[in-house]
Amino acid sequence: MKIRQLEAFRAVILRQTVTRAAQMLHVSQPAVTRLLNDLEADVGFALFDRSNGRLQPTPEALVLFDEVERSFAGMARIAQTAEQIKSLRRGSLHIAGAPAMALDFLPIALTHFLREHPGINTTLLIHASNIVVDMVLGRRCDVGFVAHPLTHPGLQVQPLLRVPMRCVLPKGHPLAAREIITPEDLRGEAFVSYPTESDARLDIDRVFAERGVDRVMSAESQLSAAVCTLVEHGAGVSIIDGITASFATQRVEVRPFAPQVLSTFSAVTSLHHPPSQLAQAFVRHVRAALEARSLSTDFVHKPVDNPAQSDGKSLI
Repeated sequence: MKIRQLEAFRAVILRQTVTRAAQMLHVSQPAVTRLLNDLEADVGFALFDRSNGRLQPTPEALVLFDEVERSFAGMARIAQTAEQIKSLRRGSLHIAGAPAMALDFLPIALTHFLREHPGINTTLLIHASNIVVDMVLGRRCDVGFVAHPLTHPGLQVQPLLRVPMRCVLPKGHPLAAREIITPEDLRGEAFVSYPTESDARLDIDRVFAERGVDRVMSAESQLSAAVCTLVEHGAGVSIIDGITASFATQRVEVRPFAPQVLSTFSAVTSLHHPPSQLAQAFVRHVRAALEARSLSTDFVHKPVDNPAQSDGKSLI
């Protein structure tokens, strides 16, 4: 039994004559007749009563037709699903991101993406960058977004941007009058910092050490958002990633910091299991959304495979 035979059988019942069935299928009348004869030979019973020059379906044919119709409806649904997948209107997308991107920026970007691609199901999980990498490698998410050049031999890394870290101050702080904050400006100020094991903390400490400036450490948190809240309520001043700072301007004073300390943000997918078209489209969407925020000093557009290994302790 072949699909073409069933198409001819269905067309004859729907159009009631071989002539109209042939027109429906864009084939000749003899071709339809041959397909019907072959189908009858395959099923082992008569499908049509050939009398008075017309084909009348037998009771057995009508029972078979009901099943054929269900099958063709299923095929139509399969074709529709395939078209929806092709047009990114069907599918699932599991995303994991470091807090600096996933607390504010990614939910907004994802909301806009869903408006453009209705019908897809998404999950957004927030973890430290090293956990995000593990999730991508373990195929527990389709795409991850990490801070710092955190990679693995099994990853495809797409750098999205490098953005300067910003100084954040409580509202009304005297240093808010300055256009640019330097390490010397923060001498003697209570300072809210990242934990000592984080990449961002090491980068910031290096700048202050090179300038010979000691800070008065008042509190630590691994999350930029929590650091911002501590600063907002007067625990001190800080230097945080530029993405989080861009969402905090209503809560704290945000100023450029010099010399620049750059944060690198990247999208990561499995090198051995290529991402879906949906995941690739979301990465493109995120890149465009980041560029639209005008955050970066250096947007990077070429994927990079397996750069130098990081210790994976970035949490921002």
